[in-house]
Formats: sequence, structure tokens, C-alpha cells
Amino acid sequence: MSEKKTATVVLGGGSALGLAHIGVLSILEQHFDINAVLGCSIGAIVGALYAMGMSIPEILEIAGRNSNAKVFSPLNLDRRIRGIFDGNYVLKLFQEWTSDALIEDAIIPYLACAYDLKSRSTILFNRGKFADAMRASSSLPLIFAPYYFHNYTFVDGGIEHPLPLSYTHLFKSDLIIAVNVLPIVEHQAKFVEFVDQVNPKTKRKFSPEIALKAVLHNQAYLALKDINEFEPDIVVDAALPGGRPFSFNKSQSFYDHGRKTALKTLEEYSEPSFLDIVRKHYRSLFSSNDTIK
Repeated sequence: MSEKKTATVVLGGGSALGLAHIGVLSILEQHFDINAVLGCSIGAIVGALYAMGMSIPEILEIAGRNSNAKVFSPLNLDRRIRGIFDGNYVLKLFQEWTSDALIEDAIIPYLACAYDLKSRSTILFNRGKFADAMRASSSLPLIFAPYYFHNYTFVDGGIEHPLPLSYTHLFKSDLIIAVNVLPIVEHQAKFVEFVDQVNPKTKRKFSPEIALKAVLHNQAYLALKDINEFEPDIVVDAALPGGRPFSFNKSQSFYDHGRKTALKTLEEYSEPSFLDIVRKHYRSLFSSNDTIK
């Protein structure tokens, strides 16, 4: 039996869409020796649990036991109005899941990125408590209050690096595998159209979801830019079509989609022309964003 290639896996942000990371990892670990995990936001959360040595069933069980009603409860509102929710409940969850374990003791080398509003720069967590890295990296603007940690004011790392390919050079692996769960970026700009009335069947969205969808679409563009620039060896596009960024109660659906997408991607990866096709695809997507139809 041939020895598995080593892989640095980059898990991007995407709120609940990132639960697909669990399914993707369940496939990747069968084919590669994952020797480093880089994460942002939900990717930093799933990546932390995996780097600690948790099994895929254990991570999926944790994902399945948490409901929107608990995370986004009125009891967790930020009364200082720095965000809709204060983030204290999720920090307690992270502390519970990780038992205050340290990144330095990880089974697999781990890196999480967050953005510091004070220094206006990305900050990388490669030591300290996993729970702090998870909270800092996933502090979505408008949704959660910033995470005040030592001399930092942290917000979601996706502000600058929603798919942190910039830092893969810090690890040595045979392959770089990027897992992108962000929404598909519209390829072309469109001219305005006028209609007589609003479709009465259109579902109304509550304000946090509107804010989050806007943030994620901006991050999707940044992720596409980095894929085009850094050209990872494998890109798994695991965004669930029609998936909603607040659907944390749909962990099994996201997991199943992640597995399915990873399997399909690896089948294509075995083809000799895989890398050329992937790189050409992402170059065309990025270059077509300025066109109009």
C-alpha cells in the first residue's frame, strides 16, 4: 500500500454552511495524512476540534446538539449594543467542548485567524486556549460583539482572510487543500430591472440573517480572490445550495453534502488534467466579475 500524501487543510468561514467541513474532513482523512489545519470562523471552530484529536462522529454529535434557539436566545443579547449578541454563550460552549485545552498541545498543528480592530491587522492564533481562538475568529461583525482579549479587539477573521490560504507556507505538506463553503459569487453585474409588485411568496428574513448574508457574500469574493492567487492543489467547494447561514439545526444535511462534494472532488483530482482545469476555472470566475449583462 502506498503511503498517504501529507496535506495542509484550509477550512474557510461561512457560519452554519461550514458544518459541511465535518463531512469533507471525514473523506479527506481517508485519503491523506492531514498534518496541519488552518481555519477561519466556523472553519476555526471545526478545525480546532479536529486538531485536538476529536473523531468525526464526536464533532458531528457536538454540532447536532446545539440549536439556534440557544445560541441566538434573547437572553444572549448584547445590552451594550456592540453586536446583536454578546458572544458569552458561545465562548462558554467552546470552553466546554475543548476543556480549556491549549493549541500547543494539539494532535495536529493548528492555526486560526482573527482580525484586530485596534491594529487593523490579521492576528494568527498558534498558541493559547483553543476556546479563545475559536471565539476571536468567529466574532461576526453586527452579529456578535467583538471579543476583547488582552490588548486586542477581535472580530471575525473573514474580514480579511475568509479562506486563509495566505498562511499555508507556515507548514510543510505535499498538498494544500482548500475547503470553501461560502456562497457562489455572481459572475456578472446586471442592470436594474423594474417589476410591478413584490412577489408575495418571497420569504421575509430577520435582520441578523440579512446582515450575515451580506457579510458572507463579501467574504465569498475575497475567498475567490485568494484561490485565484495562491492556487491550492485541491479546492473543495462545499457550499450547500439553498443552505441558510443560520441553519445550525441542519448539521446532518451539511455533513452529508460535505462528504458528497469531497468524494466527487477527489474523483476528479485523480484525472491528470485536474489542476489545469481547476486553475483555469477560478481565473475565469475572477476575471468575469467586472463584466455586465
